[in-house]
Amino acid sequence: MFKTIPIKANFTEEEKAFWVDQCKNSNSLINCAIYHTRQTHYDRLSSMDNALTTYWVGDELRSGWKAYKCHTTYQQLDKILKENPHYKAVAAQTAQQTLQTVGESINSYNKLVDLYYQGEVDRPSLPRYRKKGGLAAITFPKQALIYKNGCFYPSISRGTKPELITEISLPLPEFIDVDWVREVRIRPNLGGFWIDWIIDDGKKPININPNLDYTQAWGFDHGGTNWLTGVSTHGKSLIIDGRKLKSMNQGYCRLVAKYKQGKSEFYWDTNLDRVQRKRNNQMRDAINKAARFIINQCLNDRVGNLVIGWNEEQKNCSDMGKRNNQNFVAIPTGRLIERLKQLCREYGIALTITEEAYTSKASFLDGDSLPKHGEKPATWKASGTRIKRGLYKTKLGHLINADANGAANIIKKVATQLGLCLAEVGRSSLALPQRIDLDRKLSKSYRKKALRSVSLDHVATSF
Repeated sequence: MFKTIPIKANFTEEEKAFWVDQCKNSNSLINCAIYHTRQTHYDRLSSMDNALTTYWVGDELRSGWKAYKCHTTYQQLDKILKENPHYKAVAAQTAQQTLQTVGESINSYNKLVDLYYQGEVDRPSLPRYRKKGGLAAITFPKQALIYKNGCFYPSISRGTKPELITEISLPLPEFIDVDWVREVRIRPNLGGFWIDWIIDDGKKPININPNLDYTQAWGFDHGGTNWLTGVSTHGKSLIIDGRKLKSMNQGYCRLVAKYKQGKSEFYWDTNLDRVQRKRNNQMRDAINKAARFIINQCLNDRVGNLVIGWNEEQKNCSDMGKRNNQNFVAIPTGRLIERLKQLCREYGIALTITEEAYTSKASFLDGDSLPKHGEKPATWKASGTRIKRGLYKTKLGHLINADANGAANIIKKVATQLGLCLAEVGRSSLALPQRIDLDRKLSKSYRKKALRSVSLDHVATSF
């Protein structure tokens, strides 16, 4: 399977100056390609009859060109810009990779034009210019890399090579096999550089894992303080603690407010770069730990189904107050789901994403029905009630964890579809879930033990 492994680069000053120059030329080459694309497109429209129109943008009526498809292709851009100084400043194959990104943007625009006339999207616009003097990622395919003595040496253009005062190399990480590498991308980010290793480790996605039971499932409900609350059809329950994640996010917000005090809304400096980079690393670490813990839990329990409750765009229109919005919206649960999609394919776990309407209100133990969003009958009423934060009272007066009740209802929503048996999910499993602190639970010994069990399962499924 193809994977991307990002690693923070530690370049010397000479190496950093070289990569800054290469990324600047890549950025300028993109702008040159967009300029040619836009001018060619507008010249074509000028020669057409009745190409002008009026259209609405919100409450404003505007006039301009009609939305037509752009006929510029990557091959045309490559042919026309071969003599461009920015094209010659980078290796030929690298310049071609840069122009391919513009070609992909044009293809996306053309598809949006079709959807626009079908009424599915707003009026699209052609690719826009990047910031002048900015930096853009630069990509080296394997053909533009030479491997020697544990390092990859990227191709350098003839015009740039005489000006080098140091040898440019990219050390290969120990955990990546040289035969896996397909591309290497140097990506500027928040005042630093990242090396993205695009690899193909030869593993195939597993559709059915014979070591897993697909009549069992883990279901998870996401929140704030209790980031992820899980319930298993085996009668287990747990809570992945989100308090530290909230604390890190609050610290980030305080520092940003401190550095931007008295400044404009768009102010940014190196201190904010540092703060943003640290916060991104913390969130990425939390996502990877939570995803690995959930996958290991499924593998250890031999559970073949993973069910996540998620409403599309629910965070875009969240209105829970300034503080609650900050604690809920900024937690990257959507990125966690994307990470789980990648890992589930690798281990043969079936991932199901379901809408979670009324899962917090309905009582699982009382057998309340779970209508979809917008389909609630006028006579529908929950049997139990949420008496306070984290505590749910059923019709018979039993007290259970409110988030565990929501997670059980999430499994119930897809139980018939997946053929799940919920007989073992009772009051005992919903009353007191085990609280998991990822920083303490995922110790080195735990990770090594989990990796050993995972590798044995993976070897067993390959025969």
